[in-house]
Amino acid sequence: MEDQEKKLMSLLIDQQFEIKDGQEQILETAKSQAFAFAQATHGIAVLSDLQSDVCYIYAGQFGRKLGLPEFAKDASSAFERSVFNNIPKKELVERHIMELRFFHFVKSVPQSEKIAYQAMCLLHFQRPTQPPLPVLHTTRYIESHPNGSVWLGLCTYIPFPARGATESCILNVHTGQTVRPEEYTQYDNALLSKRQIEILLLLSKGIGSKQIADKLNISIHTVNRHRQDILSRLHVTNAAAAVEIGLRLRLI
Repeated sequence: MEDQEKKLMSLLIDQQFEIKDGQEQILETAKSQAFAFAQATHGIAVLSDLQSDVCYIYAGQFGRKLGLPEFAKDASSAFERSVFNNIPKKELVERHIMELRFFHFVKSVPQSEKIAYQAMCLLHFQRPTQPPLPVLHTTRYIESHPNGSVWLGLCTYIPFPARGATESCILNVHTGQTVRPEEYTQYDNALLSKRQIEILLLLSKGIGSKQIADKLNISIHTVNRHRQDILSRLHVTNAAAAVEIGLRLRLI
């Protein structure tokens, strides 16, 4: 899981950033917004500065009950690891997949419309001696640079009273409309080439590189190059993780 987080974080913080006019004031305003959200909802708000690889965590009463301080700055990562520690591994994988899709979707929309979208999913925080607690989690990219790189992300967590699970989604908060899945899952197929999907499918069946090369009538060097490209494009570090992501994205 940590490796996958590092790969996703690399995608976010390795963007080509620029210096934006009034950047310091914009950051301070975003901090105030995150603080206000946490206080108003009693939830958790995390402001991620992807350019500086830093996050600011604000906790209302709900967050403080989980052991979070009212405010904390994590200068080691733009990811809120102190919050992720409460989330089951499987759900955290789904959360990262949703952000991967959301990032590519937001990059595709006009600059003026990026702020209109947010990704949402239902998580279940683990608590000692108590049942899992449903939590509504949202991710928004609230500031971008003129070249399209995403600078500031705002993640929120609030207790969710509904029972049962809900699917991940992307919501236009200006209109209240949910983006149809086909509008963002279309980018799933663009992640890998047709040949790479063929190789990933064979890997999922436990077939080794030599056998794949023979079956596809290509060199083992080509197979290995494709395997490395698959890992890079899916932001994972091994074939098993690539197969898992491929299955969840319905590429194979």
